Amino acid sequence: MRQFILYIVVLFSVLFLLYVYRDDNSSKGDQNTIKVYASGSFISDWGPGPQIKKNFELQYGIKINFIEMSDPGITLQKIGFASDEIAGDVILGLDQFDIVRFADKAKWKNISDIKLNHQNSILNFGQINQIEQIKNFIPYDWSAISFVRRSDNKVKINRLKDLLALDLKSKIALEDPRTSSPGLQFLLWVACSFSEPEAIQFLKDMNNQAHSYSPNWSTAYGLFKNKNADLVLSYVTSPMYHLIEEHDEGYQALSFEEGLPVQIEFAGVLSQCKDCEAAYKFISFIQTKEIQKIIMAKNYMLPVDKSAAEGTAFDTINRYKLIDFKVHSKEEINKWIRIWTDLKKNEN
Repeated sequence: MRQFILYIVVLFSVLFLLYVYRDDNSSKGDQNTIKVYASGSFISDWGPGPQIKKNFELQYGIKINFIEMSDPGITLQKIGFASDEIAGDVILGLDQFDIVRFADKAKWKNISDIKLNHQNSILNFGQINQIEQIKNFIPYDWSAISFVRRSDNKVKINRLKDLLALDLKSKIALEDPRTSSPGLQFLLWVACSFSEPEAIQFLKDMNNQAHSYSPNWSTAYGLFKNKNADLVLSYVTSPMYHLIEEHDEGYQALSFEEGLPVQIEFAGVLSQCKDCEAAYKFISFIQTKEIQKIIMAKNYMLPVDKSAAEGTAFDTINRYKLIDFKVHSKEEINKWIRIWTDLKKNEN
C-alpha cells in the first residue's frame, strides 16, 4: 500500500512538473512571436510582407504573425475591445487620415524615442513627427497623389481646373472619398486649393468629368488600365509599376501648379503589446535601408530614407512640387465628406 501511494505521489509530481514546463515553454513561445496587422496587399505573396518576415525572423529569432487588416476603423475598434492576450503588437499601414479618424479607438505606446532612419528625405519627417495627432506613429513609406495618364494622351493639364476640359468629360476614374484614402486626398486637395465656394463648385463640375467614383484605388486603376478612363487618381509611383513589372514606359504622373498632396503610411505599437521590446525592434527594422528597399520595390511607395532609392528606377521620379503636409481635423474631414455626399445626391 505504501509503495502504491509513493507511486501515485511520484506520478502526480512528474505530471505537475510537465504541466509547469509546458506552460513555461508556451509563455516563452508567445514572447518570441509578435502579431503585426497589415493590409492584404502588404502581406500577400507579391507584397513586401513575406520577405520582411523572413529577414526579421532570421536576424532576431522572433517570429511574425501577420494579421490582415481590411478596414482600419473596424480593426482598431476590435482591438480596443480585445483583451491584452489577443490584441496584438504592431499596426502597419495607417495613413494620416486613419490616425485622425480611428486611432483613438485603441491605445498606443509612445515610440518617439525610437531612432528615425529617414533624415535623408525630401520630406521633413522630423517636423511631421512633432504634429500632436501623429506623435505616437512612425512613417515608413510615402507617395504624392496625382493623376496618371497614358503618355499618348496630349490633353494639356497643369492645374486642377484643367481637369474640367471638355475632352475629359466622363473620362476620369476617381475614388469615393468615404471609402478610399486617395479619394479623400483629392477631396481635401481641392478644399485646400480654392475658397470654399469655389471648391464646392469645382467638385460639382467634377461630377461631369468622372467616369465613376470607385470604392477603392484598385477598382479605379483597373478601369484606367482597361482603357475605360483616360485619367486615374493614383500615386506618382504608379508609372514605376508599369516600367519595372511590364517594361512599359507609356504612363505618366502629372505635375500640378497647386502642388501635390502627400500620403504617408505609419507604424504604431499597441499599448497591449505582449512583447513590446520585440515590437520596437520591428519598428526600427522596417526603417533600415535594406527593408526600405524591399518596401519600395514590393509596395511601390517611396522610401522614407531617400538613399534607399539611389540607383533604382524610383530615383528617376520627377521631384514634384508638394503642398505642405497637413493633418486635417476629424471635423474638417467629416465636413467635406458631407459636402461631397450632398453634391452627389443632388447631381441629378
